[in-house]
Amino acid sequence: MSVYMISYDLHSPTNNRENVENAIKGLGTWCKYVTTTFLVKTDLDVYAVEKTAVAYLDTNDSMVICKIEKPIRGWLTEAQWKWIRENL
Repeated sequence: MSVYMISYDLHSPTNNRENVENAIKGLGTWCKYVTTTFLVKTDLDVYAVEKTAVAYLDTNDSMVICKIEKPIRGWLTEAQWKWIRENL
């Protein structure tokens, strides 16, 4: 299993936030740690993650997907760090 960071930015005229987030959450175990950024633990490779995650993006939206490995540092809540410790 791998953990991927998925970060996105949605623009007008449409805003498919709910569809985008549901697609990301459906990939596997997840942690939303910044407004438009998720960590997702999944058996899928990055290409399959991308295919699922971009399904509801418009041409003027953006997304980046990166494989995450230790060490990882930042400023998060204890619950977010707990998810990272348990899944990374």
